[in-house]
Amino acid sequence: MLTIALEQAAFRAYHGLYPEETVIGNDFLLDISVRIPGSVAIDDLTDTVNYQGIYEVAKAIMAQPKPLLEEVVYALTDALRERYPSIQHSTVTLRKLNPPMGASVRNSLVSLAKDY
Repeated sequence: MLTIALEQAAFRAYHGLYPEETVIGNDFLLDISVRIPGSVAIDDLTDTVNYQGIYEVAKAIMAQPKPLLEEVVYALTDALRERYPSIQHSTVTLRKLNPPMGASVRNSLVSLAKDY
């Protein structure tokens, strides 16, 4: 298997259950890793998953506010698989920095691993 990944892509987004989160937003870090068959050497971009394309998918999904981070990671995995049918496995991890919970917490985290 061949792994293509983006680590700690930073976004300002408006995901959250609380009304103020949809107004003031929050900072997020996103890790995306996908695996495709890798039994032969790849020498053409059309034969792989372009990490710029991964970012474009992530940017589009992150721009659509959702109440739960779980919804975001499921939407991301679905959109990635739709754009790149050769993906056989994906792992998406979304961190909300400084979540508004009245405690000193660096980040909350939701991660989804899927086999296709």
